[in-house]
Amino acid sequence: MDGMLNSTHSINLGSSGRPLPDNLLAEILSYLPAKTFFRLLSVCKTFRQLSSDSHFLLSQSYHNNVISGFFPNNRNFSGPFCLVDPYAGVPGSSLEFLFRKGKIIGSAGGLVFVLHKTDGALCVYNPVRGTRCQLPSPPSKYCNWSGIAVRFMNDGDGVTKSYRLVFLSRYPVWSMLHRCQVYDSSARVWTMDKELDFGLLELHLEHPVICDDVVFWASSHSFPNERIDQYVVAFDVRKERTQIIPLPKEATVAYSDTIGIGMWEGKSLCLMHYETCTWVIGLWLLRKTNDGPPGWERAHEVSLGQLGFRKPPNVSCVMLREVAMTTSLVFTVEREAYSYDIKDGELKKLGSLGCSTPLLIPYSNTLRPCGEEEELLETT
Repeated sequence: MDGMLNSTHSINLGSSGRPLPDNLLAEILSYLPAKTFFRLLSVCKTFRQLSSDSHFLLSQSYHNNVISGFFPNNRNFSGPFCLVDPYAGVPGSSLEFLFRKGKIIGSAGGLVFVLHKTDGALCVYNPVRGTRCQLPSPPSKYCNWSGIAVRFMNDGDGVTKSYRLVFLSRYPVWSMLHRCQVYDSSARVWTMDKELDFGLLELHLEHPVICDDVVFWASSHSFPNERIDQYVVAFDVRKERTQIIPLPKEATVAYSDTIGIGMWEGKSLCLMHYETCTWVIGLWLLRKTNDGPPGWERAHEVSLGQLGFRKPPNVSCVMLREVAMTTSLVFTVEREAYSYDIKDGELKKLGSLGCSTPLLIPYSNTLRPCGEEEELLETT
């Protein structure tokens, strides 16, 4: 598609020489990836006007919410960008600006959230449009132990303009508490600031899963001498209530194992457990029950040995990526990222990463505005 559009000088989108109505044309164009749409701006005045129309920008973000790339990340490093969608793309100048400014702590709906190195301010960026908006106040001083989750709010017509941002930061290792703050983008205020007990273990703050008003985090590695079972934390943003969900008894997690969570077909919470001793990634679905706590059901397993890996893979990150009718398991081995299509069994190498044992922050290539007080980046 991208190559076809590059070679098209005139486009007849109507019949019998009659152009399509502007609203229908805008609806059609809203399905294009951001990179492809920008290449059409020189075609006509209508396309250029759409590039600044907030309803069109939000519609495009609604239709292009699949993962198009990843930011490799650990606590002291961000980048380089790993692109997995050939029709997507982010200008190199915007990426350099983000990495220079601070640490990427999360991304959702095409927006990238960055903690600045100099003053600890939290800013939201749209790198493909080259825009940003600063949030009203720094959320936490514990910048190296923090992450965000974003819940977009439906405004009634399928367009999600406003959002709630859950900023979770871990106090020093001697404390059991996390500081949890909630930001309302429409009111531009932090509506909650509480200390919550999310258990003794650290959480994968970079990989939250959002389902309606509930945010889930999986626990990360415990220390070898600790005898604490791994678990998943559920936080209900609306009720401000937390729940600890134990992992299935059959999924015994050793210190060297890796776990992650994701949404399976947009309906069920999925636990991914990489077992180091067997080289197998097991997938478990969380099932609700009518008269008791939720339970886990084994759904699938992937053997990395059968996929062709010849030595014990050091897997540091596992996550799910859904595109159309396909669900892929994304995982990292050392400095490489891979994708495994669960339906057809195809393994792909996504790219090389800039650091060993990285975590991956997913990114979607959209035109979503950063906020009411959006401004252009000064990348030079």
